[in-house]
Amino acid sequence: MTIAQARILRSLDSLSLPLPALKPTAVDGAPRDATDNALSIDADSVDLGFWECSPGSFATARNGVNEVVLILEGSGTLVSDSGERLNHRTGDLVLIPDGWSGVWEIHEHLKKYYVTVSA
Repeated sequence: MTIAQARILRSLDSLSLPLPALKPTAVDGAPRDATDNALSIDADSVDLGFWECSPGSFATARNGVNEVVLILEGSGTLVSDSGERLNHRTGDLVLIPDGWSGVWEIHEHLKKYYVTVSA
């Protein structure tokens, strides 16, 4: 059995977007865009929203969902049941996969945008 591991998908200070390309659907002007697709998941159910938490630690688990979070403010550490530590801070895009469990240590008041996707 593989142990689910949380990981940082992207960080705002290390994005590697390609050169912006002209939008083929442009209506006015010459808009250009670029995409860095960090993760693709097939799912029947998707939820999204905002969440915040004051400093402290609590047990948590992802059962039946993958959660992708963008840390908007603050910092914390995800500590898996196996002891793996993942530090994250403002600007990090983090994946907490289905099957992950452990403790979330909130160091500084944390605000996040989250998307949960059924596994």
